[in-house]
Amino acid sequence: MFWIYGTRGLGLLWVTALVGHLGISDYGMYGMAVALNSIVGPSLDNSFSVRAIRESEERFLAERTTRFLLGITLITTGLLLLPVSYVAGFGILVAGGEITFNVVKSRLARDGHPDKFWRMDTARQLVAVGLGATYLFVAPEPSLMVASLLWSAPYLVIIVLGARLVRGHRPGLPGNPRLIAALTGEMLGTASYLQGDVLLLGALTNSTTVGYYTLTWVVCAAVAAAGQSFGMSYHEKLRDADGDVTAGPPLRNTLVLATVGASAVFTVGVVMWFWPAPRELAIAMMIMAVFAGLRVVVSVFQVVLTTQRRDLLRLASAVGLVPVKLALVAALAFSGAIGAAIATSITDALLLICYSIAIYRRSGRYGGRDVVDGSPRG
Repeated sequence: MFWIYGTRGLGLLWVTALVGHLGISDYGMYGMAVALNSIVGPSLDNSFSVRAIRESEERFLAERTTRFLLGITLITTGLLLLPVSYVAGFGILVAGGEITFNVVKSRLARDGHPDKFWRMDTARQLVAVGLGATYLFVAPEPSLMVASLLWSAPYLVIIVLGARLVRGHRPGLPGNPRLIAALTGEMLGTASYLQGDVLLLGALTNSTTVGYYTLTWVVCAAVAAAGQSFGMSYHEKLRDADGDVTAGPPLRNTLVLATVGASAVFTVGVVMWFWPAPRELAIAMMIMAVFAGLRVVVSVFQVVLTTQRRDLLRLASAVGLVPVKLALVAALAFSGAIGAAIATSITDALLLICYSIAIYRRSGRYGGRDVVDGSPRG
């Protein structure tokens, strides 16, 4: 848990440095680039990520090589686009960097070691934030472009480490075309559902409003990471039990974790209300406390559904809610970050309902599968 919040804490420091030295508008631009990264990177990486925790050692090694090649391709593409568009170039650059970093961390995720997984994240973030923040504090007239490139510098070391890991292993596709399409589509839907509102909000309002909303997201992401790590610690047990829910995280513990997380975010919002912070930001933060709690539970349930190979179900849930969320964001755009926070909380509640029904409606044997990879329905 310490390493999770080491990573998230450094992220908050980076956000503070960006806002303090470049302003909320530039931070909004940065937030839109991060949103693009969050859509492109995880979508293309999802097939590898899902299969890394459940497939054989031979398949894992082959697919890890392909994963590395994909990351390098995206990094190169992002660098070429950067002079043309900051949002597109930096977003794709980071997407490739994170995929390459996942290659380095994939063994830890596969073997169920979230502490070591997040320890590597913290080390990378420490160097990245150190380089970027030093520039922001030292440079007389810092720019977003230079700060972003310095923050990305650790990817150079990650590329070298990844190349050493995949050396000698032939590349392999992460499943058959239908499975790849399902897993990519599922994450594309999920990522669009989670981050598409940032890009839409930027198109309908301005980068300042996006900056406020993205700040609430950073805080909630720190809380949601606890749910993700909690679920990850049960990877091996769930895999060995073929996704049986009784081998997964206890529901009571998950709900306690969600309640604590939501309370923490709400407290941040209350402090902002009495602090000289924009009222729009404070209210949005308090509303996003609901989302933070929901996201903890959703993150844990996603682990259970993943080990059950219920990929099509997650795909349908995510894709189905994208137009709902974007419609709500558009309808509430007049209220800026507050409207986006309301839209996000409503749609995550709907997603949690879908997951809960899928997991707990069954009686008797538990652990049905979607037939997208040749596995029979249990």
